[in-house]
Amino acid sequence: MTIDINKCAEEILEIGHCVLPAHFPSSALDEFHKGFLQLFEEVSERIPEGNRGPQRWAIGLPFAPPFYHSALFNDGVVNAIVERILGENSYIPYYGTDTPMQGSEYQRIHADLPFLFPEEEDHVHPPLTLSVRFVSVDMTFENGPFESAERTQNLPRNETIRKAESGQIPLKPVMLKAGDALITDPRNLHRGTPNQTDTPRPFAVIVYNRSWYWTKKETLEANESTPQLKESFFKSLSPNEQHMLRMVPRTDG
Repeated sequence: MTIDINKCAEEILEIGHCVLPAHFPSSALDEFHKGFLQLFEEVSERIPEGNRGPQRWAIGLPFAPPFYHSALFNDGVVNAIVERILGENSYIPYYGTDTPMQGSEYQRIHADLPFLFPEEEDHVHPPLTLSVRFVSVDMTFENGPFESAERTQNLPRNETIRKAESGQIPLKPVMLKAGDALITDPRNLHRGTPNQTDTPRPFAVIVYNRSWYWTKKETLEANESTPQLKESFFKSLSPNEQHMLRMVPRTDG
């Protein structure tokens, strides 16, 4: 299936996201999912109440197998869309997941980062950051789909949240299937919804920043003792992957 790079980029700039159906290979997602279930079992036993609201866990992931696959991080189409919007020399600072379980609640409606000029809420600027998201199991209404308020990325934040909370601005579920790639402007208002099943529904995000926009996490949420990126693994990657991960702190090993 041929993907129109410009059309997807235009969708992100217009409505706040674009979906690439059945884009990531099942082999990479299957390995990711098996590894994640083991990690999730350990984290949920250690933090049984959740760390992102009741029965919802934010878990940072290392750039390492079984979570890292070149098919997820070095995809030519995704890279082209990111470059089309963020320009050359963007970089990846973070990789993580949001996972609700039975007993979770609706997240508050929010955006993932502030405006560049918060004192001028009406000032419109292009995205500083993009989020490439995927699930390793299909999203359903039962297991907690991601909801997004389209075309809100450039609207005054507080007023727009109030309108979304009152229903004046609708939140629409984005029903992803395993293998779909969702590329979003994280300034768009969104929220996670409750998982009503007893099966984890991981929702992974790979963050891309403009070359000059700096964000950094010192440790991985709920996974603090795990190195983000080992030097030996970094050296095993392709030149393009090394370039994209160049800002991630590396440890010996």
